[in-house]
Amino acid sequence: MRRLVVALAMVGVALSGRPAGAELTYVGSSTIGEHLVPAAAAVFAARTGVRFGAVQLQGSGKGLAMVTRGEAPLAGVSRALTPAERQEGLYYRIVGYDAVTVVVHRDNPVGSLTLAQLRDIYTGRITSWKGVGGASTPIVLITQVWGAGRAQMIEFQAHVLGGAAYRADRKEVDTQRDQGVALLGERYGIAAVSTAFLAPGVKIVTIDGYSPEPPHVRSGAYVLSRPLLLVAPRRPHPDVKRFIEFVLSAEGQAIVGRRFVTVQ
Repeated sequence: MRRLVVALAMVGVALSGRPAGAELTYVGSSTIGEHLVPAAAAVFAARTGVRFGAVQLQGSGKGLAMVTRGEAPLAGVSRALTPAERQEGLYYRIVGYDAVTVVVHRDNPVGSLTLAQLRDIYTGRITSWKGVGGASTPIVLITQVWGAGRAQMIEFQAHVLGGAAYRADRKEVDTQRDQGVALLGERYGIAAVSTAFLAPGVKIVTIDGYSPEPPHVRSGAYVLSRPLLLVAPRRPHPDVKRFIEFVLSAEGQAIVGRRFVTVQ
């Protein structure tokens, strides 16, 4: 009988995706992992006594894969799930929205682009700022490393480039934060980053006349918006579910609103 009880307890642990008595851990999106989880986890711990251990920033794709395989209890995904991913039966909630902000050097006179112009810049059809009303100088495209599987690049390719490849002569850096740093030193550069990673000294470009203000993000008028998801196994551990519910509470949404757009 005792062996049966132990066996059932071990099954429960396996289904929960989190060892009994262990701290919570997070994997996935760096956007969520850097700018939402630490602040939310601190308040959550103060309220419940449940603390976070590791916060790992492997990217949305890798974090989602780990949760799907039962290797992690909680992941952050800064994009919509695909139909195939939704069929996995995972537990997930949209906890906020982020705007992918197109930025240029502060000295660049170009302050607005159409979605079509943006697509042509990123695919290489437009290679000079003169083609969009700027100086007769080459456009330096700054992106993250494509092979890292970052959600921002995947979403941007799907929704802005229509699935087309990024231009081959782009300048790749590791993270969105690195994109902002690189842009500060590149007068004729352009980058697309989360609003959470905006660096002082860069200029935001409107897209089709809309800026990434919260009302425009929620309504979809600003086309480069994306959901922020917290994802857990089909049967999340109670503490994981409590944390997600906390982030959706009024107190949690106040934390979301420091950097992102709240769900309401």
